[in-house]
Amino acid sequence: MKNTILSFLMIFCVASFVISQSDVPPRGPYNTMRGGITDGVVIKDEVPIRSAVPYEHVRLADYVWSKRVFSRIDAREKLNHELFFPFDSYDSEYFKPPTTESEVDSPYWIKHQERWSLWTVILRHIMLGDLKVYRVADPIFNPAQIVEDGYQFKYPIDFQSGKDDYLENDVYKNEIHSVVAASGPGPNLKAPILGQDEILMRTSQSFVDWRDSIAEIEDDPTKAEILLFDQADLEMRYNKAQVDGVLKGDGPISFQSSQGITAYNIKEDWFFDKERSVLDKRIIAIAPVCKYTKVKKESHSEMRGDMVTFFDGVESFFQGGSFVPLEDQATVQLEMFWLYFPDLRNVMVNYYTYNDRSDAQWMSFDDLFWKRKYNAQIYRTSDKFDREIEDYRFGVDALYEAEKVKGEIRKWEHDVWNY
Repeated sequence: MKNTILSFLMIFCVASFVISQSDVPPRGPYNTMRGGITDGVVIKDEVPIRSAVPYEHVRLADYVWSKRVFSRIDAREKLNHELFFPFDSYDSEYFKPPTTESEVDSPYWIKHQERWSLWTVILRHIMLGDLKVYRVADPIFNPAQIVEDGYQFKYPIDFQSGKDDYLENDVYKNEIHSVVAASGPGPNLKAPILGQDEILMRTSQSFVDWRDSIAEIEDDPTKAEILLFDQADLEMRYNKAQVDGVLKGDGPISFQSSQGITAYNIKEDWFFDKERSVLDKRIIAIAPVCKYTKVKKESHSEMRGDMVTFFDGVESFFQGGSFVPLEDQATVQLEMFWLYFPDLRNVMVNYYTYNDRSDAQWMSFDDLFWKRKYNAQIYRTSDKFDREIEDYRFGVDALYEAEKVKGEIRKWEHDVWNY
């Protein structure tokens, strides 16, 4: 009798938790609908929130050999389709960024009813503040992104006040948009000063001096309508106005969709654990890859230009104040940003991938990575030159070189057990 009552209470608590989280669920789509309807025979997951299983602890004394490996998970390979499908899309109304948690999952972000792609999961939880984003290059000292070493977690987009910054802080939101969406400057920013609309121009002064001089606080505070602007957002626009000196408003925005993600680059360490006597692999970082317009600059032939997204279903990029079709523009595939993989594990453990053998045996994204049910091609390893394979091998030879790296690691593991 006691066991029956205890079981009933546990089920009630779980059900109550699911209902309480119905507005902004902390995990993937449920198959439970309003009115107590279950779209299927059973509830897909009776545990609303799961945590990733911790990695096996490795002591430094047992860490006897390691190799840093960078690999690419290509969307064109059939084995990798579970990561990239199904596609999501956006209604034109969603080009207005969400301002509340409920707007993040608004009907204008068109997603599959039962399962989402990895990109959909990533973008959703960036907006909800569960993932920290790391830029690919230094936005201040390396704006042209000639050197992209963001895989070292050197350029984080830090929260200003907390995980709700995307919804509440315009500066943080604009920084996130710079890496997850295609957008550009809008119309010139104007403010009523001295009785007429004047275009706000950057000067050689500091931001504070510039703001105070325009506002004319000492003469007439009623003319200081510029103070109605959010000061942090205004300062960000002031700092950006370095090319022509004109402060710009927000232009149109097009979020990257899962259809635009062409690959995932992963940084991992392959190492030998002496205590367990195993050659293990552990992913450290992951980066979504998409298309950018190709820009030639100095000796660099593949510099990133503008992000390519599907604007109204057509591959487009922002140019001249609006989105134009891609057409014959040359493109290059590069990382959008980097994520710390253990952070992502705690998110994607609650989302499921498709199993073409049985709908009753879906695995989580975390299970997929743990079991390595994908195919990745090595494009870089740690070496004395700090270079990618394509820097010294081309075409088919680069593929052979990647397989050679795998072969050398297998040979090392084999030699451990043969004296």
